[in-house]
Amino acid sequence: MNCYEVTGCPEERRASCLVFRNFHNKPDDMGNISCWVLKRGDPDWTDADGEKCRRCPYCQAVNHHGVTVSYGQSGTVVIECGGALNLLRTQVLGEVADRLKRDGKCRVALDLSAVTNIYSCAMSMMVRLHLQCEEMGGLFVMAGATGYVKVAINTVLIDKIVKCAETMDEALALMGGDVDNRP
Repeated sequence: MNCYEVTGCPEERRASCLVFRNFHNKPDDMGNISCWVLKRGDPDWTDADGEKCRRCPYCQAVNHHGVTVSYGQSGTVVIECGGALNLLRTQVLGEVADRLKRDGKCRVALDLSAVTNIYSCAMSMMVRLHLQCEEMGGLFVMAGATGYVKVAINTVLIDKIVKCAETMDEALALMGGDVDNRP
């Protein structure tokens, strides 16, 4: 799937597009490209461009797995992610972390069972969430990492800093609570 196929971008707009200019000679490399990441390299990039990208049907199609947050009566919070934990989803996780801190929520489990790829920015966010929960006297647990995601986490030794569990049930047991409205 190419971005211009999803958005119906006309030929004249493609000529001024940073992504199309860089990849039009290599059409095989254009499929499922993270154009919103590449565009950040443009010196004229603004926050308004970022908002425009997040509303783009191509960006939404490629990032169809989002981030969901569930709150329990016991104060436990479960964050579920799917697909690639890329720059866009890490920004969403940052917004969730800010909201949790503001609300005083410090018992948090991150469900990685549906994550297929993980970027370094997401791993930094996991450390941030861990430190934030620890600072407030709580606990942050990552659960369900498999395959490449588990290898990446183990390789950069985040599992030595952040508590990890094989399953969400195990993570919730570590926190001594359950989440009432898990999706």
